[in-house]
Amino acid sequence: GKIVAPGFVDVHTHYDAQAFWDPVLSPSPFHGVTTVIGGNCGFTIAPLSGDSDDAQYLKRMLARVEGMPLESLDAGVPWGTWQSFGEYLDRLDNTLAVNAGFLVGHSALRRTVMGARANAEKASADDLQAMQALLRDSLEAGGLGFSSTLSTTHNDMEGRPVPSRFANQAELLALCGVCRDVPGTVLEFLPGTKEFDDNTYQLMTAMSLAAQRPLNWNVFVPGNPSIDKSQLAAT
Repeated sequence: GKIVAPGFVDVHTHYDAQAFWDPVLSPSPFHGVTTVIGGNCGFTIAPLSGDSDDAQYLKRMLARVEGMPLESLDAGVPWGTWQSFGEYLDRLDNTLAVNAGFLVGHSALRRTVMGARANAEKASADDLQAMQALLRDSLEAGGLGFSSTLSTTHNDMEGRPVPSRFANQAELLALCGVCRDVPGTVLEFLPGTKEFDDNTYQLMTAMSLAAQRPLNWNVFVPGNPSIDKSQLAAT
């Protein structure tokens, strides 16, 4: 009377920081999850620039957008022990009870390259080239793909839009294009929580084409028929 089945793969988690103080990644395994994917929505804690202000910013951003206590992020994460994405993955290697993979977050890339300008300016040509190089290095070190958000629901601790929301379409497509050159990578994107329009469809299509990769968009919350219909049309 029972069924034997593979473990579930949870493609949308934010265990990037919790992985350091909770190697079981609870409560996911308690529900049959055997693989988790972190780094969604552009919210990652790697790569880092080496400037403590940037690490502080990303920590506080994560606390705001994902509701994580700052006290836990301060006490449970060994800040300052990595800069590159590969070094971050090395800190977690062979420490977790379930399979885990992590996307490379747009807001972290922007903050690492642009510093405080990430929350105020369009990226320059030099900025964009540096972000592409950093993303490529991160993917080659083991990052699963590129993630970003333009959702108006995503703001930092000061109530400002998170860095990725200052990106234009050219920046998004340029970064998606990096995935095209690294086999096995994917895209994750949160365009917003309201009705999708033609611009949304066209942007996500362009991102997928630029990367030559599937794009996983989030978040679908059933309940409003008009919103549901417009979002499902994106599939």
